[in-house]
Amino acid sequence: MKKSNREGKRIKKSEKNISTKNISRIQNILLIIFIIIFIFSGIKLLSWYIRTGKSQEKYEELAKEVVQKTENIEENIIDFSKLKEINSDIVAWIKIDGTVINYPIVQSFDNKYYLDKNFYREKDSAGTLFLESKNKKDFSENNTVIYGHNIKRGTMFADLIKIYNGELGQDVNIEIYTPDKKMTFKVLSSYAIKSDDTYAVNTDIGKYEMEEFKRTIKQKSEKEFKGDADEVERVLTLSTCDKTGKKRIIVHAELFEELQLQ
Repeated sequence: MKKSNREGKRIKKSEKNISTKNISRIQNILLIIFIIIFIFSGIKLLSWYIRTGKSQEKYEELAKEVVQKTENIEENIIDFSKLKEINSDIVAWIKIDGTVINYPIVQSFDNKYYLDKNFYREKDSAGTLFLESKNKKDFSENNTVIYGHNIKRGTMFADLIKIYNGELGQDVNIEIYTPDKKMTFKVLSSYAIKSDDTYAVNTDIGKYEMEEFKRTIKQKSEKEFKGDADEVERVLTLSTCDKTGKKRIIVHAELFEELQLQ
């Protein structure tokens, strides 16, 4: 009987040791898997960071080539001939002081093409700033919309957050250059909306709807800006996603000054 008890204890101990070894083995396997995932994620993140850095470098080099200042006037001169040689979809150039926003604007047949292509039409997750496909190229409509990605390293339309949170103050100008004119827009409103809310980017706003549209976007603003909704003739709308991707940051600006360059 005693021998049987000892034998039973030995078996239980053996089973316990096997169980402990199995648990330890599983833990080691899980640890290895977590390490592999961590390394893989790190490599992907580093690769993305390098790619977006190179993308920004291309745009900075492009700006050096095509943006010039004359000695007699303060206005920038944009070489649209050179831009058109690179990409025939070019329609304008945008610049906002106090931000990195100094980019070409293109327009395609839809609003998807340039989501993952740069100005050189190369595959690029940073994309290109693009004009709403339904808008006219001359920015003459009641609401002209420009879209762009919010790149986490602070490029493309990421700096719109500086307008939204009031970092640039109340008096913010947006410069838009086309081949024949320069337009200065003064920010009048900025706010966050749900990603599926299309009111702010509606381009089909008639003469009689415009008054209500101006009042609504001014009331929605989460900060006070110098732009005066009562004096608005045309609205420029900039749209990008927030950091979560669940909302969009909207910036509206009124046409303040229009200068013919030719």
